[in-house]
Amino acid sequence: MSRSSAAGRHGPAARWRRGAPRLALEETPVPRLPELLPIRDDDRVLVIGDGAAAIAPLLGGAIAVALAGTGTLDGAAGVDAVRGAPGQMPVRDGSFSVVVIPHQLRRWSDEQLGRALHEAWRVLAHEGIAVLWEVAPSRSAAVNRAWAAWLGGEPRLRTFAEIGRAAHAAGFAWIQTAPLPPFLWPPGPRVCVLARKEHYE
Repeated sequence: MSRSSAAGRHGPAARWRRGAPRLALEETPVPRLPELLPIRDDDRVLVIGDGAAAIAPLLGGAIAVALAGTGTLDGAAGVDAVRGAPGQMPVRDGSFSVVVIPHQLRRWSDEQLGRALHEAWRVLAHEGIAVLWEVAPSRSAAVNRAWAAWLGGEPRLRTFAEIGRAAHAAGFAWIQTAPLPPFLWPPGPRVCVLARKEHYE
């Protein structure tokens, strides 16, 4: 696992990703995740992606604040990071309660996405949750061209149905939209997915 971040190679978004303001604006849901997910002080959270090393401490701080607000003072949930698309991660089965994959799917081929989701399923504990978000494709070719110009390269934008099918093929039993707050930058729709390892009762 790596705690270093990489800036990407193309387009204005590559330069934007180098700075801390990107975390506050582009990754809007990160500080809100402790409110949206049942994270406890003994949970472990894994962040996957090129910006994981920068996002992990931000999420860890938000979790610590949320736990302190509940009166939990003895310890805090651990947050780890793995950069890029994972192959076989050096992580034991069932090690994490939550896996977060923020704005990473567009960089992955279908094969890489499937491998990442299989690994997320493997490292999640019983009743574990994966949360994914990415820029959503548009029915407008012009909008998609604008996204490509901003994001750089040829981003692979997927619908909720496409991501859901990949998650189901990876073993996730319960897949739904994630109620994440609006993203501040860049403006535009996102596809947000919450996948549970087992059926939710």
